[in-house]
Amino acid sequence: MESKENEAKKLAATYARWLRNPDEALFGKTGKGVVMQIYNSVKQAKTKDELMQILDLSKYELSKQTFNDMTRFINELRNKISQMTDQDAINFTIEVMRYFQISLFTKIEDMRRGLWA
Repeated sequence: MESKENEAKKLAATYARWLRNPDEALFGKTGKGVVMQIYNSVKQAKTKDELMQILDLSKYELSKQTFNDMTRFINELRNKISQMTDQDAINFTIEVMRYFQISLFTKIEDMRRGLWA
C-alpha cells in the first residue's frame, strides 16, 4: 500500500506536468493565483464539506485553459478524498497542494532555464 505522502506527491507531480500555464495557476494577475488561494483556504478548513467548497473552481478567476487543466486535477483530488474521513481528507489535500506548488515552481524554473518547452 502506497503511503499518503507518496500518493500526494505523485498526484501533484502528474498534474503539474500537464498544467499548460503554471504562472497563472500560481500567481494569477494579483500575485496570488488559484493554487495559492486554495492552499491557504484548505489550511483553515474544518470539515470535508468546507473542503469541497474551497475546491469549487468556479469562484476563482482563471483563463479557460487553466480552468480546464485545474478541473482535471481537482476532480482527481476529489475522487481520492471522497472516501476519507474529514481530517484525513484535509491533511491529504494540504499535502497535495503543498507538493503541487513545489512542482509548479520547479516547472517554471525549468522553463526559464530552457529545460522545459
